[in-house]
Amino acid sequence: MKGVIIMSTNKNDYEHMLFYFAYKTFITTADEIIEKYGMSRQHHRFLFFINKLPGITIKSLLEILEISKQGSHATLQKLKEQGLIIEKVLETDRRVKKLYSTDKGDQLIAELNKAQDELLQNIYQQVGSDWYDVMEALAKGRPGFDFIKHLKDEKES
Repeated sequence: MKGVIIMSTNKNDYEHMLFYFAYKTFITTADEIIEKYGMSRQHHRFLFFINKLPGITIKSLLEILEISKQGSHATLQKLKEQGLIIEKVLETDRRVKKLYSTDKGDQLIAELNKAQDELLQNIYQQVGSDWYDVMEALAKGRPGFDFIKHLKDEKES
């Protein structure tokens, strides 16, 4: 770790960094697939929730994802253009739009979920279900993980 300055650490720093690297591995698994379709993680998040919550309103989706209406327009438009979602206007209130994934959207979510499920199943088979073991197995492939491994030893001492 030549050239790295280590600041004083909080007792939970290792867990925070470990979670970051593990999450990065988990999400990158899906990112690599969705990028082949010319889309990003935001498209994945939108499509995932639309698929799992059929008929969700745009307002509810934005609330779940904690983003503004302005931040959603381009993403929803691309998902519609790609034929991954459809939008239906509520007959009783034409201002309300409900979102549904199409068969094509369902297939893409199934592909993304399968990749992430397989990643987790492989990790569970390798190390079991202990949180630290799972997080470390996911994190160890990240380049930055080598910089934080020593924090585990400091935490345990």
